Amino acid sequence: MFRKLHKKLYLLILILLVSCGFADLRPIGFSTVPAEPYALLPEPNSPVVLRFDTAMDKLSVENAVQVYSPTGTLEGRVIWDGNVYQFHSAAYWQPGIRYSLRIAGTIRAADGRDMLVSRDIPFYAIIPAPLPYVVSYFPPDTASRWIHDDPVLEVKFSHPMDRRSVEEALRLELGGEKIFQWLHDDTLLTISSKRPLNPWTSYRWSISERALSRVGAPLAKEVSGRFITDLDRDFISVVRVLPLMPPPPYQSELGYQNGSGIPPWGDWVPSALSLDQGLGSGHGIGVLFSKPVDADSLRRAFSFSPSLPGRVEILSPLSAVYIPTRDPDPEQIYNMRISGSLSDRDGLRMGTEFSTTLKADIPYLTISSITAGHGEELHAPRSGDILALQVSTGNVVRLFIHFALPFDLNQTAVLEQNVFNMSLRPFFPGTLPPVGLRSASWYGSDRLLIEWDGPLPGVPGGPHYYRFSIPGGPGGIHNGRGSYMEEDFVLFLEALP
Repeated sequence: MFRKLHKKLYLLILILLVSCGFADLRPIGFSTVPAEPYALLPEPNSPVVLRFDTAMDKLSVENAVQVYSPTGTLEGRVIWDGNVYQFHSAAYWQPGIRYSLRIAGTIRAADGRDMLVSRDIPFYAIIPAPLPYVVSYFPPDTASRWIHDDPVLEVKFSHPMDRRSVEEALRLELGGEKIFQWLHDDTLLTISSKRPLNPWTSYRWSISERALSRVGAPLAKEVSGRFITDLDRDFISVVRVLPLMPPPPYQSELGYQNGSGIPPWGDWVPSALSLDQGLGSGHGIGVLFSKPVDADSLRRAFSFSPSLPGRVEILSPLSAVYIPTRDPDPEQIYNMRISGSLSDRDGLRMGTEFSTTLKADIPYLTISSITAGHGEELHAPRSGDILALQVSTGNVVRLFIHFALPFDLNQTAVLEQNVFNMSLRPFFPGTLPPVGLRSASWYGSDRLLIEWDGPLPGVPGGPHYYRFSIPGGPGGIHNGRGSYMEEDFVLFLEALP
């Protein structure tokens, strides 16, 4: 008897233990008003509603629910009607304002079940009109466009729209200011720009649900698209390069006429049809392009090796001149490059660097002959030569120098400096007294007579030598037309007894 009672008691305890181990895993069911995103509440005082399928722990629900607008969380009062939660806003709903019902956190049923909820439902109120939508747009999605196409974008709506809200809801990044134009009772919007689009660029645009119809209804669905400016494949290129002379006011026979019949070189005059002849003193380098060029990029595009500093002057939409700030070095070969980053007015880059070589059409300055007063004459003298001469009465030495190139006689300061750069100094014996410049006179543009006081004639068995020097290089004498002597010139004068 005791054993049977013990078995029954054990079975009862086991059943109780097993039954207590099961948890109620049923979800908590509920629905909302508004029922779905962008639904409309019909009245200014319509409540926000949550209907539960079971009795709820009210505090957990109230802590999890928020209703807010763009200005922040709304104040209001909560009413429970059985299993139905109602939120009544303290202020009436306003048309065209986007509100949102947010349920975030753990809600608890009265029977102890918990459920983690995260839901955000945007909605509007008091707008009986249907939601507007985008009927069509142009260009189509992923379409190719020219950079000058206008308008940039067209959007057609199903209903008349509120202009300001649509323009604020539009996202389209353009290089210039957007120009909006509304047509057909505000159902067609065109967008233009004051500047051309960038070439080879993908443009994306969108209009969000913040766009409202004229009566305040939000756009039914955000719309977006993109287009690509890849139709302009005509890259800028260099058509012609030639030397230009700063001009007298006439058109050279070599002047080039473009298709419009207007000389592209302004007041500059071509000195040759190409750079094969070289670049002369005071000349610029004219460049003609296939398309109108962007001035800023052109001013940064030139480079030379070896260096030839200068500036760029725009002559026409298609042409420019590079003006060196100094003459090229005589007979120097230069490599001129125009960077591939050069762009046309629409921003399309040249891509490939342009390169050409040119030689300065400026010879070195040389001496054709030197004649000593009452002495011999040297033709094509070389540095280190000796010239015998007679010292004139009063211990005066005269040299008549014939240069191979003319000097610019209008540059008197240059001529004077050239004379002062020449020197005559005692050389042997070291006891000879110093000499001084007496006078200098130019005969024509290529002959110079120069005199010094003080040289002493030699004595039998004791010749006197003087060293006459002319400095060469860029810092030496020059003819005012870009030519200077390649190196220093030294002539030894033998003063005869």
